[in-house]
Amino acid sequence: MREFKRFLSIANKMAAVVAGIGLVQMLTIASSFSQSSNPRSLDELYKIRDRLVSELEQPASPSPEPTLLSRLVPLAANPQQKLLSQLQAVEVEILVEQRANDNLQQAVRLANRAVETGGQQNQSIESSQQTQFLWNQALNNLQEVPQYSFLASLTASKTQEYRENLTAATSQVQQAKSDFLAAVARESGLSENASIGICHLSRECVNLRGDVPPVSPASLIKLPIAVALMQKVEKEKISLNKEVFVDAGNFTEDSSTQILSPKNYPLKTLLEEMIDRSSNTATNQLIDYLGSDYINQFLENRGYQVTRVNFKLMGEKIMPTNPGSGPNRLTANELTEMMVQIYNGETPGAKLLVETLNGQYDRALGFAALQGTQAQWLGEKTGENSLVLGTTLAMSIDGEAYVMTVIDSRSSGDRQIRQSISKIADYISRNPSF
Repeated sequence: MREFKRFLSIANKMAAVVAGIGLVQMLTIASSFSQSSNPRSLDELYKIRDRLVSELEQPASPSPEPTLLSRLVPLAANPQQKLLSQLQAVEVEILVEQRANDNLQQAVRLANRAVETGGQQNQSIESSQQTQFLWNQALNNLQEVPQYSFLASLTASKTQEYRENLTAATSQVQQAKSDFLAAVARESGLSENASIGICHLSRECVNLRGDVPPVSPASLIKLPIAVALMQKVEKEKISLNKEVFVDAGNFTEDSSTQILSPKNYPLKTLLEEMIDRSSNTATNQLIDYLGSDYINQFLENRGYQVTRVNFKLMGEKIMPTNPGSGPNRLTANELTEMMVQIYNGETPGAKLLVETLNGQYDRALGFAALQGTQAQWLGEKTGENSLVLGTTLAMSIDGEAYVMTVIDSRSSGDRQIRQSISKIADYISRNPSF
């Protein structure tokens, strides 16, 4: 009975010691013990613990009478204390290995569920996302296994396997979302050439032919010009009140009646008329002010591989002088990314650009499409000519901001563009994880 009480006393002391150790200290102790004692399994740790407990249960030897030598030279560490320290290290190592095993087993269970959900036929966005989530959680559990654990080599091989499966699951999610956009395009009456891009401001994005340039950017090309202008005025400390002469050679048929030539206008007025009223004359003058080389170098420096401004804009009949060389180009993906940068405040003059996009006069596409939905319109730039029709807009759904771009050939009309935007906004309202 006395031995049993002694064992309980030792166990209680060890439990108190282990409970008081922080995670970092625990891992340090366990690593140090593992390296010095070189146990190979959890069973070996249990045997070492049993041996140490057995030794601690033995009656302590009586202390020898002090001698002159013992007074001059300190005695070695108390054997009982040394055994307790070793037992502490073993208990910590056992706890670490038990947790490692728990994490590995949980990872395997999650992986089995991921295989089950991923093998189902006709994967929806939701089921694809569930598979992706399970693989990600399984990897998180594997990452909790220390590198010096007995399970480290097994964990490493499973980590590589699970990462490959997570990559495949992520691709499946993107494909499911792209298929959804394709279905929306068909149901809305868009053509087979329509491109759609949508991003949460965190840059969780999905697209349908988002990297395919439309036959013409139309007035959507005015947004890159506006971004390049704000870069120049901020970098060179130019006042937006600076007046610029609008040359008569930049005149063309215009949706804005505010810009006349020849006449001086502040840069801010030209910017606002270019975006809000989609003025071609203001756009042409800003292209001259900035220079196509400056605009395109800026776009290249910002990482836009496709978007380029090479040609001035014209109305139905009047071609501006010195119009440029080569077509203007952009993609829905790059235009969407540009809007994300603006609404994230990542581009020069973002605040003014947001205000300008919010002042867009033409509200027949994105603004009208969001009426009656749960989405709140935040700003927009539309584009239209004889070849294409499109818009890029920002919206808020349940406090989360998104950017959407829809561009199609002119064979589609306002109604088809609006329907596609409305359907996507409705879906996101019902499925925030999109």
